[in-house]
Amino acid sequence: MTLGQRTRTGLLHLTFEERRGKTVLTRDLQKAPLMIIRPFELPCGTLMVFVVNPTGGVLGGDHSEIVAEVGAGAQTLILTQSATRLQPSPSGAVATQHIRFTVAAGGRLEYYPERTLPFAGSAFHQTVRADLEDGAELGLSETLSSGRVHMGERLAFAEYRSRVEVWRGGERLYLDQVKVEPGQHTRAPGIWSEWDYAASGVWVGSGEVSDWPALPGQLACGYTAGGAVWLRAAAARGPELDRALSTAREGLRAQLFGARPLQIRR
Repeated sequence: MTLGQRTRTGLLHLTFEERRGKTVLTRDLQKAPLMIIRPFELPCGTLMVFVVNPTGGVLGGDHSEIVAEVGAGAQTLILTQSATRLQPSPSGAVATQHIRFTVAAGGRLEYYPERTLPFAGSAFHQTVRADLEDGAELGLSETLSSGRVHMGERLAFAEYRSRVEVWRGGERLYLDQVKVEPGQHTRAPGIWSEWDYAASGVWVGSGEVSDWPALPGQLACGYTAGGAVWLRAAAARGPELDRALSTAREGLRAQLFGARPLQIRR
């Protein structure tokens, strides 16, 4: 095996539980290149952890597995420290990532990673599955860039796939599948068009949404048939999308979870 063919498997298994009114991390299994920075308790009582990949990014053939279990009464926020950089894959090998969440009744898990940035020639497949008990709460979003735009790499990656599912009590509440293989069709007007950043998200909670976040032509959301809240957004610039997504997210959290705003410390 040559150096260019070597692959890495990163593992991260986390368990969060409620102890004496506080959320604590009771299980922490890490295998490089995945690791976490020590947990921080936010002013709202949520326990926050940053997922870190200290290498230069995700290489072709790499595999990552993230598993998080949240017990009754625990409130957890999982973030990534920086963008997920998908490096070129000269051999054509696909990098993969599998994420699995389970949330008990009365627990809350939120997962808001930084954007995924596919370099020219990269290939990436991801699956995300969340299994919720009745009364569990979930918030999840992901952001995709069209590439390293300022380096002239717009839609120059080989392939990007993502499949996100949310289940509760044997019923699927949400399914989102994205497959992008840049070519003449993705460069046509109306598909990506002038937009270089896209976001999607899903939230499940016990509250009702009456004040829907919306930006005509840029951001919309609504209910799925199963009762989850979906979100879609797009923008020409990353900071513009980040601001719109943050505002929408806090509005949905307040209505669905009755939650105070997240005051994230970086």
